[in-house]
Amino acid sequence: MNDRKQENALAVGVTKQNESYVSDFRYAVQISVYLLKPIGAWPLANNETSKLKIILHTVSMAMGTFLMFFFTVVPWIIQIWKEKLGVVLIIRTLCPLLFTITISVRYGLLLWHQERIRSCVDHVADDWRCVIIAEDRDIMLANARVGRTFGIISVVFMYGCGTLYYALPIVTLNLVNENNVTVRLHPSPCEFLMFDSKASPAYEIVYSIQLVTGYAAYSAFCGICSLMANFVTHVCGQCDILTAIFEETVDGGERNSGSTEERLTTAITKHLRLLRLASDVSRLFTEICLVEFVNASCNICLVGYYIITDMNDNGSFIQISMYFFGLASIVFNVFIYCYIGDLLKECCQQVDIACYAIDWYRMPPKKAIELLMPIAMSRYPVTLTAGKMMPMTLTTFSDRLELIRVKYCVPAEIPMNWNKIYVSGKYLKSLISVLNLY
Repeated sequence: MNDRKQENALAVGVTKQNESYVSDFRYAVQISVYLLKPIGAWPLANNETSKLKIILHTVSMAMGTFLMFFFTVVPWIIQIWKEKLGVVLIIRTLCPLLFTITISVRYGLLLWHQERIRSCVDHVADDWRCVIIAEDRDIMLANARVGRTFGIISVVFMYGCGTLYYALPIVTLNLVNENNVTVRLHPSPCEFLMFDSKASPAYEIVYSIQLVTGYAAYSAFCGICSLMANFVTHVCGQCDILTAIFEETVDGGERNSGSTEERLTTAITKHLRLLRLASDVSRLFTEICLVEFVNASCNICLVGYYIITDMNDNGSFIQISMYFFGLASIVFNVFIYCYIGDLLKECCQQVDIACYAIDWYRMPPKKAIELLMPIAMSRYPVTLTAGKMMPMTLTTFSDRLELIRVKYCVPAEIPMNWNKIYVSGKYLKSLISVLNLY
């Protein structure tokens, strides 16, 4: 922690700074701020002393926690316990129950890691402040644009699925019970309330609260994806810059000038700073990736069961369409997580190659030996993991798709060509090519 504070102090004290670093940093994290700040998951700055902002931040966290746990998880549990549902109905409620539980857990993890998030945000801000070469700034902006794209895609998919889910009680016909009384449906259970939530205006009030709860849940989901993409793409930009610094270690250049000792010091210091950020990002999201992995694996199977049973029972077309859209959303979000993890691993391996490619034999022997440590550290690239048990890479994603094929009884002789999943550092050239039918 002291080393990080010293680095931040050095970064602030440099004579040359990026004049537009405030707007650049805001552009890079804008999507994450819009998603996480209203629910209190975006951390306050270390130098924030305004009592009003501190109170608003605390209230946002309290309201978000209350909505997440008491208007999402608790009603589903009470419904299962109160109505004594059968096995089939319990299976029907498992998918939304599991989704709400995992969303609440991930939101709680965001609040638990506020200090670590603030540390990473400060690190990113310092990098934007210290970049003074126009080419380096363009590299960082290009990677920031990729991170924003991931956030926008996640918002479109999740809010699109959420809109269908919360609009379902409106577009479907109301049920009529045995007493010939119309039963008005809610998007999620609300049996824990002490008053009749089916009569006006209580129905409208409860429905509005559930909409706000859904907004908080989907904001947390998309905000995590956007925040992860922002940090990882920033690390990728720093890897590109560090690669150029390593290339200039022997002969010097615009990024790495001075004597041989100064150039080595610059390269090693930048490398250690980058590894610290990459390690912090990996530790920050390891539990979140584990929760997402468990949620996706279970919900893929459950949604597939819902689709098969509803199609056999000639269920509602709207409901089946919603299940298909939900399945596509789950698969695509897993793909985003795995793609981001694969991108981080690939960029760290790029630094490894740059370390090995240094013409160390053209340097004084006593100076060249100092490159042994960066070369040794680069052999172990930092990756995103699910609970430090499973790497979040495209290989993991292909394994999840194999699960889909098995559960949906796709014939084994149909080949699955994973070579058509292209990985690009700037743009996503192909989102998915899963089942290649010949």
